[in-house]
Amino acid sequence: MSALLKDVNEQDEFELSADAGDQPAFELEALQPESDHEAQPLQAELYLPEDNAENPELPPQFEFEGMARPVFSVALDDGRAVRFQHAHSLLESLEAQDVDVHYQCREGYCGSCRAQLLEGDVHYNTEPMAWLNDGEILPCCCIPKSHIKIKL
Repeated sequence: MSALLKDVNEQDEFELSADAGDQPAFELEALQPESDHEAQPLQAELYLPEDNAENPELPPQFEFEGMARPVFSVALDDGRAVRFQHAHSLLESLEAQDVDVHYQCREGYCGSCRAQLLEGDVHYNTEPMAWLNDGEILPCCCIPKSHIKIKL
């Protein structure tokens, strides 16, 4: 019994042979992909969104005649100031404007992004699960209702 094998690059050929009395220690079996999807290599790259949360291509909200789009200033305790207008959360807006905020879950469960609200009011899109003391906010799940000042 003999078999002719080729490597995947089809550059070399190998021959396996066994005498009729010898039993091979193993058998080779060709695996065929079940579908074209399995034949494709897995994606090993991480794709991040290319858009900026504070500068969307199309405005995500309706503009009503006579009403200006709400824009709130966010003052930081270190003297920097950013603006909040289009983002889905305060954390998303801060990140889009290169403000470093520590976070983990982005959904109000862990409390890692906890900040002190020094001035102003916020609205929670989803009720946070993490424990909050008086004067603390979770930027990952809130948006400003007025101009605010925070301490990260």
